[in-house]
Amino acid sequence: MEGDGHVQRTQQLLTTLVTSYTQLLGPNLVGIYLHGSYVLGSYNEDVSDLDYVVVVRHALTATNKRELMSVTLHKLWPLAPKKGLEFHVMVQSALRPFQTPIPFDFHFSKYHYQDYVQSPNQYIQTMHGTDPDLAAHLTIMNHYGQVLTGPVIAEVFSPIPPAVYWQALVFDIADAQTEITVDPVYVTLNLCRVLAYQRSGLILSKSGGGQWGLAHLDLRWRPLINTALQTYSGNLPTIRFDSSDLTDFATMALTAIL
Repeated sequence: MEGDGHVQRTQQLLTTLVTSYTQLLGPNLVGIYLHGSYVLGSYNEDVSDLDYVVVVRHALTATNKRELMSVTLHKLWPLAPKKGLEFHVMVQSALRPFQTPIPFDFHFSKYHYQDYVQSPNQYIQTMHGTDPDLAAHLTIMNHYGQVLTGPVIAEVFSPIPPAVYWQALVFDIADAQTEITVDPVYVTLNLCRVLAYQRSGLILSKSGGGQWGLAHLDLRWRPLINTALQTYSGNLPTIRFDSSDLTDFATMALTAIL
């Protein structure tokens, strides 16, 4: 749970996000919508990112995108949680009726920070297209999302067919066998939440997936999952995981999922 200082900082971030984007985008802005750990109840400023979707009436110009990035990096990034901000800009007409793959007009996250800083013009020109992860993001949006500004979610976003959501989950864990030793906390908890959806139809956060794993998976995996959960929540320092335990867990999960 976040302390009062973190709560105030996050609220300042959300307020600044709405006011700055509204001022920048003007009548082209339809709405701003939160998804991810914040709406799933597992947001922790020390370990999370803040996920949101910006919906616009018309595709942004290169100048719009440049101004959006300036506002994001100068006004919002200093207030961002440890893993930064992740957002997609989406054109309203691309959201209803549902289409797959789901197109986006612009995207940015901490993962892309250096790419943008090193070559902003190239980044702005090329960062658009389709993203398999969007089906997962928008499923969480439809079930748990929060409106920062704009019409209600059901008026803007189409329901995501379960088969498309499942494809997005499978795509996300496709390389888990190798990635689990590189990012053990994320991959372990992510595999748990994919198993939770497969077996129980539950749409969970990474933290919720870990809790489900503790309750439903073989006792053999409990120490690994518990350590991942405690590390994710910030209750444990980053520690070395046993690589054989990690690969065995990934093998078990992927065998069940795929």
